[in-house]
Amino acid sequence: MKKNILALDLGKASCGIAISRSGMFVTPIVNLEYKMWHVEEVISYIRKLREREKVEMIVIGRPLLPSGDKSDMTFYVEHFVDKLNQEFPELPVEYQDEQYSTLEARAILEANGTKSRQKQDKIVDRTAALVILERYLRRIGQL
Repeated sequence: MKKNILALDLGKASCGIAISRSGMFVTPIVNLEYKMWHVEEVISYIRKLREREKVEMIVIGRPLLPSGDKSDMTFYVEHFVDKLNQEFPELPVEYQDEQYSTLEARAILEANGTKSRQKQDKIVDRTAALVILERYLRRIGQL
């Protein structure tokens, strides 16, 4: 199942996006800033990427509490997925556990030489999207 897969780490003020081309390598793309509940820019960006990169699937991080219960962000992400399904009914969307993905992303950035918290903040969400997509690819046995 090698596909071009887009990964999203949706937050309250930004959305990190990463891609896997043919399911082999994962590349962080962008941190998109937006106002909560105004996700039109994110949808528009996904539309352009979908055409340019021939995206066949979307994986989105599912935020749960450490107990496994839903949080306010879980409901926000589920609402966003509903919008994705309306905009792109032919494009499958799957959830991937995103617990501690931002912490893992910060560790990756630090290990790669980005020590400043200020510099990390500019790229952490797209790196978290990379983490989410790598977890998904491992879960399905593709990575």
